Amino acid sequence: MSTKKSKSRNGLPALQGAGAAGLVLPNFRRDFDDDSLIQNAMDYVSKLIDVYESGPHFYANLDSTILERWLSEDWPELIEALTEEATLEAFRRNLIDYCSRLSAAGAIADSFLGETLDYEQGGYWDFDVERFFPGLHRRVLFGKVKKLEQLPSIIAVLVEKFTRKCHVRIYDNNKYPRYSRLPSEGWDWCDLAQVKHADDRTAFLLRKEHFPIQLGWETHERYALVLNASPGTSASTLIDHSSPFHIAPLTNSSGKVIACCRPTEGVTAIPFLENHSTLTLFRRFIPVIYLLPNGPLLIQYEWSMMATGNLYVREAREIEDRYASDSPANANDNAEAHITQILPMPLGAGPKPKPQHAGPWNDAWSDCIPC
Repeated sequence: MSTKKSKSRNGLPALQGAGAAGLVLPNFRRDFDDDSLIQNAMDYVSKLIDVYESGPHFYANLDSTILERWLSEDWPELIEALTEEATLEAFRRNLIDYCSRLSAAGAIADSFLGETLDYEQGGYWDFDVERFFPGLHRRVLFGKVKKLEQLPSIIAVLVEKFTRKCHVRIYDNNKYPRYSRLPSEGWDWCDLAQVKHADDRTAFLLRKEHFPIQLGWETHERYALVLNASPGTSASTLIDHSSPFHIAPLTNSSGKVIACCRPTEGVTAIPFLENHSTLTLFRRFIPVIYLLPNGPLLIQYEWSMMATGNLYVREAREIEDRYASDSPANANDNAEAHITQILPMPLGAGPKPKPQHAGPWNDAWSDCIPC
């Protein structure tokens, strides 16, 4: 593990005094009316991290550009205000340093737990542990820090988070995906009739502003994929064959091997490289809505481009490079199903406004119930 002090993770100049008072940290108590715009932005970034974090790999790969994009998607007015105030660049430098600090804290938390991360996984991670926590990593490695109370609070919190995520995986109910039935009503923004006429290899990208109400209650994601399930597919089959997305080779109908993200064999896969820009829209899960004869079924597949996006890109390129020199086989009618295109969700007329009561009104005092 590196202990370099010269630069931040993104290669940009670090804020002066970022190891101490110069770094604007999130305020976890409450929002104050006189907070600076940078403070408000950092407070919201901390909420984004709490909602979408997925364990040690997420903190090890924190990317300030992704967090800024999430912030701009959720709160564009704040980005505009930072630009007008000429403090956007200062916020970016602060965010880069904060990500470096959290990554260093996560690395020390992982060392405290016995280094569960694979530090050689497709590359070498460089954490600035000495810059933010001088001497602490060495004391942890040599067993001089054995109690949680001896760690700085930011590291102790991550130790607790990592431990909880590790322990929850021993329970059987963690093996099942997040899924739920959605009502067939409330899809007024969407032209479901057009979607149902598409084949089962076409997916439609649904934006949050067009979600049916219940879908908004089920996920924090801003996008979802809607597709027709293959004929004869049951809800139990889709649920039983669900697992986190991973990268795997798949032979398409032309005999070409492509890298796909998929939950498991036999379930529709998504070609990774050609849909990379779409897949980056999802933060923690990919909500997939299967249109079944008895109603829509939502399954949320684990997916974090922050945590494993770089690894997925390397794996996908290695898979396609490995098979690129092979001559294409004859068309294979038994090729596994994969999404051939992702289109914007066709929209309908939208919800009809509820009719307003035009009277008559009875406001007579004599009709009021006495207190």
